[in-house]
Amino acid sequence: HAGMHAAGIVISEGPLWDTVPVFKGSGGEIVTQYAKDEVEAAGLVKFDFLGLTTLTVLDFAIGMIRRRPDEVARVAKGGFSFMLEDIPMDGKDPDPAQAKLARETFELLQSGETTGVFQLESSGMQKLFKDLCPDCFEDIVAAVALYRPGPLGTGMVEDFVNRKRGKARVVYPHDDLKDILKDTYGVIVYQEQVMMIARRMGGYSLGGADLLRRAMGKKKAEEMQKQKATFVEGAKKLNYDEAKAVEIFDLLEYFAGYGFNKSHSAAYALITYQTAYLKRHFPVEFMAATLCSDLGKIEKLVGTINEARAMGIEVMVPDVNESDRLFTVIYEPKPLPVPRRPANRIEADPYRPRIRVGLGGIKGVGDSAIESIVEARGAGPFQDLFDFSTRIDPRRVNKGVLEALVNSGAFDKTLSRTTATRAQAFAAIEKALERGKGAAKERTSGQMGLFSLAETLQPTSGYPDVPPWDLLQRLKSERDALGLYLTGHPLDRYAAEAARFASVQAAGLQERENGEEVTLAGVIEGYREKVPKSGGRMAFFFVEDRSGRVEAIVRPKTYDSLAGALKEGEAVLVTGKVKVEFKRDDEGNVDEEVNEAQLTRSLAVETVTPLGDALRARTRGVTLRLSPTTLLQVEVAKRRLTELRKALGEHPGKCPVNAVLKIPDGGEVVFALPKFRIEPSEEFLAKLERIFGEKVAELRS
Repeated sequence: HAGMHAAGIVISEGPLWDTVPVFKGSGGEIVTQYAKDEVEAAGLVKFDFLGLTTLTVLDFAIGMIRRRPDEVARVAKGGFSFMLEDIPMDGKDPDPAQAKLARETFELLQSGETTGVFQLESSGMQKLFKDLCPDCFEDIVAAVALYRPGPLGTGMVEDFVNRKRGKARVVYPHDDLKDILKDTYGVIVYQEQVMMIARRMGGYSLGGADLLRRAMGKKKAEEMQKQKATFVEGAKKLNYDEAKAVEIFDLLEYFAGYGFNKSHSAAYALITYQTAYLKRHFPVEFMAATLCSDLGKIEKLVGTINEARAMGIEVMVPDVNESDRLFTVIYEPKPLPVPRRPANRIEADPYRPRIRVGLGGIKGVGDSAIESIVEARGAGPFQDLFDFSTRIDPRRVNKGVLEALVNSGAFDKTLSRTTATRAQAFAAIEKALERGKGAAKERTSGQMGLFSLAETLQPTSGYPDVPPWDLLQRLKSERDALGLYLTGHPLDRYAAEAARFASVQAAGLQERENGEEVTLAGVIEGYREKVPKSGGRMAFFFVEDRSGRVEAIVRPKTYDSLAGALKEGEAVLVTGKVKVEFKRDDEGNVDEEVNEAQLTRSLAVETVTPLGDALRARTRGVTLRLSPTTLLQVEVAKRRLTELRKALGEHPGKCPVNAVLKIPDGGEVVFALPKFRIEPSEEFLAKLERIFGEKVAELRS
């Protein structure tokens, strides 16, 4: 079939069809019917224009940084807006403040903590930078050029690192080449170095050196013999020894096969440094910008949110009063006191920046609904669900949108002013919609009823009295709305216990080798089945834990024995073998510049066990850890303890149970419950969460 190069552009003097046959692509593009080599032979000029998502991330980040309170104040006093072009790049800058900023950026690159930094997300690249310890921009350029299959397989990388770190002596092929190879410690890394050496020793012109470079890259034996003769003859004319000239040419021929274009590498290295600088000095804004670019890509969002939280950044649910369409950074209205000994850049930030999920990240909430919400809140913040419903356009914000907003937590902040829960807000949606429709009619007629006026002046809640959702209900509705778990995770119920059974987390799978057997504890997400031509059934799903998610594949030979445990949303233990593959494009091709960043890992499933079953099989007792705050009010304490007694009686089993109550001085009081032996089922644990509003059960093995 006909395919189109994603980045290939050809240029001709006149209409393209006067030179080569053409056809129209799926998007109406004019596409040559010739492939790349035939296009050049026909006399056309071919370019590859690469579009990088990272450039969008940088653009988002710059916009957020310019909205920081301190940046706004600086510009108001006559300062200039933040510009990437102004960031310091030299750790030896004469300005001590600028030098410090640059050194801190290089320290981040050396640390390996470079998730989100352009090109440095793979474990292999992170290891290279930790070994190399780059302390100048030239080191980054060289590392980007070297981290490819060719150089990695020849020992060039180790040689370069050892020379840089002083573990090996820097040796030059000839003293006249020192200035050309100085920045790369005597190692020929770039195609431009090949061209410069050809000019210096072989007497080549610039055009001739470029032809030599191309000939070496294509490795055409006949052409190379001609070039070798030309090089040696030119070297002799410049008074170089013939034997040395042959030696240098052979060296050039060897390295040219692996040499990389320095201008390309430098352009990429610049983006690497810029993203590292932003992550080090503006971490919250940088991570928010990364999330904006990942919107709609659930796997990436999960990983980026986990990385942000590991950095100490708070990622909050959407909010009808604060969220825009994309992820935004929220600052405190006034600077907070800086901690005496801040643990990191985020803690030291006096504005306490936090990331707020955007309304565009909520499923079912389209641009029209978002526009209506933003327009309506221009008159002031929404007080509650009912105030919201009376002020927005009910034609643009319908029942489905309201349900998604409630499920995502977008009304949590307004609910926090009362004792109402998400469950109560969800149950009130119909009532709120009716009130909203009435308000819309009155706006259309230009009249307002007496009681509507009273509600507008002082909104009333009227949330129905319904029981709160348990943890799993709340998280499931949250995931349905956002595509991911944000305020918790189904594994939280079994966090300590699951850690004992799993041999690896999803994120850690990137470190495992092909064929290695591992066990993950996670939730089944995105479950789907397929009937292959060979017969039987296959299943595909993601195993998601707190660190991320990994694709799992169940083959026909194991499907029948596992089908009973394969349920969407089920918490499971999955054992299987790691499968490592290269990413391929739409044509099924592997990028010729492929490296570890293009490797994908999946899991060939062997066994699946519901996590609850695995834990119950190993559970020998249950401890209920009760907080005094759940029993402060006498009436509430009485009701909760009565419901607890009932729940214990409704789930008889073999496990002994006791209760532990924390007391203000830090001690604990243990209550034996000899009359009860229970079955720690999902239903029982869910009841406890509904009673106490939090996880209280600890399963003892």
